[in-house]
Amino acid sequence: MKKKILKATIVASFALIAGMNVYNAQKSDVMSELALANVEALASGEGSISDCETYCKSDSRYDCIISWGDGIEGITCTDHRKK
Repeated sequence: MKKKILKATIVASFALIAGMNVYNAQKSDVMSELALANVEALASGEGSISDCETYCKSDSRYDCIISWGDGIEGITCTDHRKK
């Protein structure tokens, strides 16, 4: 009788552990829309050549410096001047 109870306990323990592992594997961490928007904004790459074309005019005599302020480093567009 004791062996049957022991076997049942072991089987129930394995089933419980397996069930917990399946449950934990199925949980997914979903980022909020705001967090996703922030990630996309950071990944978009500040300081690209398109920013030079947007904020500066082509002029071989000047260098246009674009600064985003608040201690954020900007970019220097060679052969451009401020619009």
